[in-house]
Amino acid sequence: MTQEEANNGNRLIEDLMGSTIKIEQEDVKDIPLAFLAIEDMKFHESWKWLMPVVIKIEEDLGYSVVIKDKACMIVVDDDTTFEQEADTKMEAVWRTIVECLEWHNNQ
Repeated sequence: MTQEEANNGNRLIEDLMGSTIKIEQEDVKDIPLAFLAIEDMKFHESWKWLMPVVIKIEEDLGYSVVIKDKACMIVVDDDTTFEQEADTKMEAVWRTIVECLEWHNNQ
């Protein structure tokens, strides 16, 4: 994945997440997105960053996220799903989220 591709995808995720990623763990602090450059966002390379996005998609958007092996699927409804396979589980999840958010933002 190129830096430009990561930046574009992370920008979509940032729009969904707002100014802060809330992390509900005692030993981990919330991540303030408002003060970071897009190049410093790590949605594409850190589970600590990516899993709050999965939770937000499920809880706030009401979409189902299924992660299995090196594949991910997001089910919006009976007619709309997004699915990606990749070299790593994290990349598959990130790519599926980005594809889903591109569609979601155009609805």
